[in-house]
Amino acid sequence: MKSLVLLGAPALVAAALAFPASATTSAACPDADLVYREKSAFPDTARGRYDHHMQTSKIEQSVLCLVNAERTARGLQPVKRYVGLGGRQVALRSAASKEVEAAVRIRWWGTVAQVGDCTPLKSDPSRCDVHINPETGTDPAARAKAAGYCRTSTSWAVAENAYLGWGRASVTPRAAVTWWMGSPPHRATILTPGYTEMYTRAAYGSADPSVSATPAMTYVQMFGRCG
Repeated sequence: MKSLVLLGAPALVAAALAFPASATTSAACPDADLVYREKSAFPDTARGRYDHHMQTSKIEQSVLCLVNAERTARGLQPVKRYVGLGGRQVALRSAASKEVEAAVRIRWWGTVAQVGDCTPLKSDPSRCDVHINPETGTDPAARAKAAGYCRTSTSWAVAENAYLGWGRASVTPRAAVTWWMGSPPHRATILTPGYTEMYTRAAYGSADPSVSATPAMTYVQMFGRCG
């Protein structure tokens, strides 16, 4: 069974970071500048609970729109997000959901000195590798397969991008995609021609123990191709 995993660099961004221009900045995507609000910001009604719950879906769809704006601007096929289907079509979404929830709960996207039990990043051994979950020891490929992605295929590929932003200007879908496009390894993942599907999940809160500012938003994005 063949697999290919593309891992990006540490996905941390300062709140005041200046972003480079790209198709993302001008793309007309709904909710691209959405700032996630906590549950307490919504009325305790059926509609309020629904609106709070739907924020993550809006973020996911907006990131898809922004990513496809970048891809189609370069003549690449857009990636898809399957909804309401079983099997491999939702496996990457499940893997991304579990990983972003774990990231906010465990908060290992920091330094080895802070976290202790983590896999050091090869390019910077002082920092933890955000793509290797310290509880399970799994990388993106293992998590995708565990979720059922491409279980019977011999040709497949997955990739994961991660992002953490804090401060209102840095927690939005547009901020996440713009940062990814400004980072060579993350940009390469987004613009890989062979990927056919993509799922982004976001969670309120910081995956880095050193970040206490609010609002903070943690994103995990998974791409896939199943032959």
